[in-house]
Amino acid sequence: MKQIQSLEMRQEARQIIRIEQASLLEMPEEEFQRLVAEIERRPLFQRLYQKEKVIRRQRFPRTDISPSFYQLKEEAVADKGSLDVESLLLDKKQVISQIQRLGVEKFKRYFLFPESGMAAEEIATECDLAVSEVRRINSLIDEFSIWSELYHPSALSTGEVHYTKIASVEMGREGFVIGYFSPSFARGRYAIDYERFEQLKETLSETEVKQAQQLFKKLELVNTRKDTLSRVLQNIVEHQALYLESGDLRTLLPFSQKELAKKIGLAPSSVSRAIRSKSIDTPRGKEIPLKRFFPTPKRFRKELLRQLLETEKELPSDEAIKVKLREKFGVAISRRSVANLRQELKIPAARKKGKLPVK
Repeated sequence: MKQIQSLEMRQEARQIIRIEQASLLEMPEEEFQRLVAEIERRPLFQRLYQKEKVIRRQRFPRTDISPSFYQLKEEAVADKGSLDVESLLLDKKQVISQIQRLGVEKFKRYFLFPESGMAAEEIATECDLAVSEVRRINSLIDEFSIWSELYHPSALSTGEVHYTKIASVEMGREGFVIGYFSPSFARGRYAIDYERFEQLKETLSETEVKQAQQLFKKLELVNTRKDTLSRVLQNIVEHQALYLESGDLRTLLPFSQKELAKKIGLAPSSVSRAIRSKSIDTPRGKEIPLKRFFPTPKRFRKELLRQLLETEKELPSDEAIKVKLREKFGVAISRRSVANLRQELKIPAARKKGKLPVK
């Protein structure tokens, strides 16, 4: 009887964890980053990170902060309604100037990727800054994580669909690099030294031990979202490298979400939640929804049709579209299939070149 109850409790616990993971994957980016910032501001996190070295950050392979972090384009800032955008921009200009004087190398070492977990006073000494200046730079990093959509708005969002642009893919010396717009994602996941914590328990009260265990649970949940998104992006970059390099739809390879889920050991629903309403900038500067990198044969043909109708001035009939698809992309489909795909894209039969709705 006890074994049955124990099994049921374990199954219930696993189910709760799955629900929590799903909830975190679906959480809006701004809300997720606020959660991360709130966790990192806790005194217990700061103690275990800076003093005790139980928590550290671990960057994902071939990732960095997007180069646009160091730039300010006021005209690109999205309207956040009641948010005082003008004040944010003014403050950002001043702090960015400090970062520029500091230099990218020092900024990354002491602020963006502070593996040593140094205190503000130590960083101020190393960088010849006032402690107040160190705190302002750290506040800017938190602000950029929370308001990344403010500084990097998606051009794909419409009244019906809202996209969050999360990263840019850049061509580096040794291949593609994923440049996150959010410093929180650029910093990577949390690595927790559980052995070190076991040794530390003797110096903690029972309440502190419980609080630390709850903190670790939250950090592992945050890791789930970061890990999932990172693995999705890494596989997109690896699988669709030819398309990212050329921008030619003919080089976009068939790649299903189910196939990726199996490869990285996740449920297809987790992959679907991770990519939903998210986009990236390609090396050619074009913003692409993540779902476009997973073309089924039908979706692939639809994307070719979309591109054709975006670039051709005028195609008088579905028969003309069919012929052009074969000539330009080497894709042979029937006139009826062209008509069906065109109707799904909500495009009239005879139309002039124009911007098509994002799907």
